Amino acid sequence: MNKNTARELLVKALDDMEAKALEMKIQGVGVACFLDKSSEVDWIGEMKVVETPYNLKEGWNLVAIAWSKAGEVIASCANSGNPDRKKIMGELGFVGGAYVECNGNKLAFAFSGATSEEDLEVAEYGIAKFMEYAKEVR
Repeated sequence: MNKNTARELLVKALDDMEAKALEMKIQGVGVACFLDKSSEVDWIGEMKVVETPYNLKEGWNLVAIAWSKAGEVIASCANSGNPDRKKIMGELGFVGGAYVECNGNKLAFAFSGATSEEDLEVAEYGIAKFMEYAKEVR
């Protein structure tokens, strides 16, 4: 899949994540990343704010948390928040980032703003939508 197509599908999947979050009556930040499996540096990443990028009342920067989850997902090739994995500097260890491989590429989707379970549900929904769209372009 070329980079332009990947970016288009990331944006489309983020729109679906936004709709899912609103349906669940939650708000926050979704991120979606695409990386060629043979590379560690050729990322494509997109972000979508759903109602608010932060929770000032509780002191959460949802943008920073969502990207930290995505970074952890790519570094570990697994969902974020695994308590058995030693965190590396910059990771927060929060649940809500999801990982999958698709046609030789790594995908990391994350959401931040609700409970860990809700964040993960939205992230996994985004991945499912991306995979659905990727099948259509083959």
